[in-house]
Amino acid sequence: MRFIKRPARFAPLLLALGAAACSDFLDVNKNPNAPENATVDIRLAGLETAFLHSAYSGSTALWGSEWTQQFAFNAARRSYSQVQNYELFDTDAASSWNLFYATVGNAAFGMARDASADADAYYRGIGKLFLAWDFQLITDFWGPAPYTDAFKPEIREPKYDTQQFIYTGILANLDTAVTLFGATGARRPTSNDLLFAGDITRWNKLAHYLQARANLRLAYASGEDKTARANKALAALAGAFASNADDADFTYPGTANARNPNYTFVELRTVFVASQYMIDMLQARSDPRLPILFQPILYDSIKGTGTSRKTYPAKPNTFVGHLAGSDVYPADSTVSIIGKFFSDSNATLNIASYSDQKFTEAEARLIVSGPAAADPVYRDAIRANMQKLGVATTAMNAYINARPSLASVANPLQEIITEKYVANFLKTEPWNDWRRTGFPVVPIVPQAVISTIPQRIRAPNSELSTNGVQLAATGIPTGEDGMKVKLWWAGGDNK
Repeated sequence: MRFIKRPARFAPLLLALGAAACSDFLDVNKNPNAPENATVDIRLAGLETAFLHSAYSGSTALWGSEWTQQFAFNAARRSYSQVQNYELFDTDAASSWNLFYATVGNAAFGMARDASADADAYYRGIGKLFLAWDFQLITDFWGPAPYTDAFKPEIREPKYDTQQFIYTGILANLDTAVTLFGATGARRPTSNDLLFAGDITRWNKLAHYLQARANLRLAYASGEDKTARANKALAALAGAFASNADDADFTYPGTANARNPNYTFVELRTVFVASQYMIDMLQARSDPRLPILFQPILYDSIKGTGTSRKTYPAKPNTFVGHLAGSDVYPADSTVSIIGKFFSDSNATLNIASYSDQKFTEAEARLIVSGPAAADPVYRDAIRANMQKLGVATTAMNAYINARPSLASVANPLQEIITEKYVANFLKTEPWNDWRRTGFPVVPIVPQAVISTIPQRIRAPNSELSTNGVQLAATGIPTGEDGMKVKLWWAGGDNK
């Protein structure tokens, strides 16, 4: 995605990784006293940064958040693809494909391979976890993808494996990670672990969280037993997060080259603003998170130019959204922008949350035991998110008490997913949930270039030019028409 200029990685990481990034043709004079490869200790921080900052929370992840109208693009045109209108070029897809395979996937695979000693069991577990997580992103974005043949340089045209097959591998790698995190006598990471500072208990909880999410992702897939998948998710959750204190949060100093990625396009460029859809939803539900997710407007309107320019101050706490995909672009100060909790230069980037986990549990319990069993868990999920955001206790209790019982609503799944949509602000998970369940019900933008909200990312041009035979064997159209084809796990029973 070309319109976002990502902040550079942290300076220490550049020092640690710079030598390893050099191409072979530069290595004319090699120091015989220097090792050929960096140790897993040195590589860990780079792997974490590449995945957490660029892959899981980068521009690709925000495509789904924009398509489900958590925010809107407020400018006449993007420089390249008009993503707000569901347009993607094959070059956009190639940039993401390269990130997931050549950068993150290769680093995770290498760590899992090279941390082979018993003393490196925890590093091997982290490598397996990131390898599983990376492939979940890949297959959730594209569906079929190279898996068995991935990271084998001798195979020039890797075959595409089915999404079913890839998910089997994802779950197997997470199982292995859990086992490795239970090892004794292995050395722990220390300050080189930017996520958990070497706390293996928290890595183990994260692995269980990912197991639960992966199993529930498949609950409505064609040919799957949704009750069995929900039960597997619940079993995994028994070893996952216990409270917000277990959340996986990636922290930023907020200095140059070490800023939250949202800072650039919210605070500096102001092109990503509140969507009218989400503002209307929050206001209709009297949601106290509104002033945290978005900032109030400064002016009701701005008229004239130059010396005749006049501003009309807004009423206190006035929130206005932009109609996603509209060709009418309000002045920046007359539309709400994303709140500083998410966009400040030093804002913490939440990667995995107890709140999201409780929504996963609520949906699983709905499948297994019905709405009455899901209801208290669903309320705990809302509470966890509001506590994370710092909502006042009185306002939080009033909102939660006002939510109707899941047993009394026509579609309890819709209610769970709608609240989960708000809690997972600026993440790719709302798009995954929309594709799985159809909720929340998001309108198509007025200038859409395809007839539906995208179901997947189109094929990258790098695969079209170098692996076209294997790509064609998937049977999925390679252009924008391919973006209309549902994934395997999105095409089953969600009633």
